[in-house]
Amino acid sequence: FLMGKSSKDKRDIYYRLAKEQGWRARSAFKLIHIQENFNIFDGVKNVVDLCAAPGSWSQVLSRYLKADNSEEIKIVAVDLQKMAPLPGVTQILGDITDVETAFKIIGHFEGKEADL
Repeated sequence: FLMGKSSKDKRDIYYRLAKEQGWRARSAFKLIHIQENFNIFDGVKNVVDLCAAPGSWSQVLSRYLKADNSEEIKIVAVDLQKMAPLPGVTQILGDITDVETAFKIIGHFEGKEADL
């Protein structure tokens, strides 16, 4: 007798694929799909990932945008929870509704606006 899916039910294909491919969460595939269909990363230099934990979108951004180790690309991940570090991603621990957090984000882009 099955009452419903438990959060421990790991049979989901995207959950398994994410683990096999080294993504932090299956939500990585959503961003990859959007990129493949709409090329949203084209020309992007400054990115903010709000409510970023566990970091799968930041991980995708890092792999796609920082592939050439470009110093021009800035990726800032913001969340209340600390995440494991990602190459090329600056983490800000803070509340996205807090003005202080907004100023920290702006500071990382040296006066430039975020592209994504």
